[in-house]
Amino acid sequence: MDAIRHVALGFCVISTIAGVIRIFWPENSFTAVINAILVLYIITAGLQLLRGTDWQMLTAQLYDLTATAEENTLDYSAYGRQLGLAASADAVREVLENADVEAVVTLDNNTCCVTLVHADDYERAESLLASSCGTLPYELAVGGDAP
Repeated sequence: MDAIRHVALGFCVISTIAGVIRIFWPENSFTAVINAILVLYIITAGLQLLRGTDWQMLTAQLYDLTATAEENTLDYSAYGRQLGLAASADAVREVLENADVEAVVTLDNNTCCVTLVHADDYERAESLLASSCGTLPYELAVGGDAP
């Protein structure tokens, strides 16, 4: 990692010095000459920087970075499944609300549990759930009549 930092810092310093010289050099007939000198300076300093770099250590560090990144990958599939189930339960809740069916929708062990407030809505809720749940497992229950 130090080799990468060394190379990056070297190129930043080279570019900064060349830019400062270019800014403070007055506009005159020597502009082409100063541009050529700046290019030669950048090439010379860059070659010296590259020549002094330990390339074997740099490549070893880069390989270590990729190996570490592969080892630290986390499995988010369970989290993604849970997010999908939560979004599906919210969609079921919205479908029932749009159909004026009062119900409590919860997720229990990857199953969408729908508890109806009114027993009269059972058949309508059953048909809505059958048509809109797809592969989402659901349970339909009646919680009793609302006062």
